[in-house]
Amino acid sequence: MNVRRREQRGACGVVSSGAGNLWVISVAGEVDFTSTDLLELTVAEVLRSHEGAIAFDLSRLAFCDSSMLNVLLRSSRQRQVLLIGITPQTQRLLQVSGTASIFEQHVTVQDAVDATS
Repeated sequence: MNVRRREQRGACGVVSSGAGNLWVISVAGEVDFTSTDLLELTVAEVLRSHEGAIAFDLSRLAFCDSSMLNVLLRSSRQRQVLLIGITPQTQRLLQVSGTASIFEQHVTVQDAVDATS
């Protein structure tokens, strides 16, 4: 994987990198309305520079709210979006919001790469 961008804002960290046919945006820490702009900037950059599917690696995500869900939904209107390493808290958010079926889910980055090859 070639790392494209690493950023940290408060309790939220984002690493963006290519993996096979995918572009993976790894999110760590906490994402809420105070840190969503960092994620939105990263997604916008990926949408401009990469034509394929986007995977969000959420395995290191400690907390997210509906602002993170909105980023995922907006991204899915423009590209295929895969979710990797869903935590129980994030899975609950997807289920309660009725959006779990929108996203293809995988356990690892390699699983997602293999699924899109």
